[in-house]
Amino acid sequence: MYACTEADRPAILAYIEHEPEINLFIYGDVETVGVNKAPVQVWVNPGPKGWDCLILQYFDSYILYSQNPGYDAAAAARFLRGRKVEGISGKKELLDRLAPYFPGKTCRVTYMSRCNAVDPAFASKAPADLEIRELGPEDLDETLELLRSIDEFSDTYHGAEQERQQLAQCWKCGGMMIGGFAQGRLVTTAQTTAASPRSAMVVGVATRLQERGRGYASAAVAELCRRSFAQGREFLCLFYHNPAAGRIYHRIGFAEVGGWTMMN
Repeated sequence: MYACTEADRPAILAYIEHEPEINLFIYGDVETVGVNKAPVQVWVNPGPKGWDCLILQYFDSYILYSQNPGYDAAAAARFLRGRKVEGISGKKELLDRLAPYFPGKTCRVTYMSRCNAVDPAFASKAPADLEIRELGPEDLDETLELLRSIDEFSDTYHGAEQERQQLAQCWKCGGMMIGGFAQGRLVTTAQTTAASPRSAMVVGVATRLQERGRGYASAAVAELCRRSFAQGREFLCLFYHNPAAGRIYHRIGFAEVGGWTMMN
């Protein structure tokens, strides 16, 4: 496994171009941060017929991709075991081969969906008591407080200082964050990450437990999508594992494209 440099950028982009949704994180991080510029580093395992697999490091999280369904998972595992790894993610079929080498980690399978435009028939409007606006770095503390209160995000937001750096990276790399306020308090958020001129990933969709069921998250995601498309992006992607959430996202305009595994 060797570390790529900027000279490898064209080859990296060519390697991932056939599955743009699955490789949205890799594409966005390479385009907005770089190939070997903190917090991003791209690694490649060479094979007899070209690259066997590619691994992108983002802080202490890793994404694995290969064009070869039978890639050398043992070699990828040896590389990852020698590093500090917070999590590993990637296309479900690829992570299925890697998971047996990490019996102590838990695999969570989600559905990846793509949206090319907000469905005009999407009838959900922002509730009358909700003020929606774009958030900025000045909202960092309140956003972190909300995210850390969400049980579903306990593996990602649990009080570590690095979380502040990772969230701030959203704005540094062209991401957008939308917040919804009720009575002056932030009650829902949605953001894009791995943003590039072509695409972005919707993440961090969260609503305070006592405020759920009021359409707040739907309104935030729809507004995030509208603003992202207004900036000229071709498509957005997001993950979901809750069928109820999936139905809401489908109403907005998302359609499922495949499985994605997160291993923590």
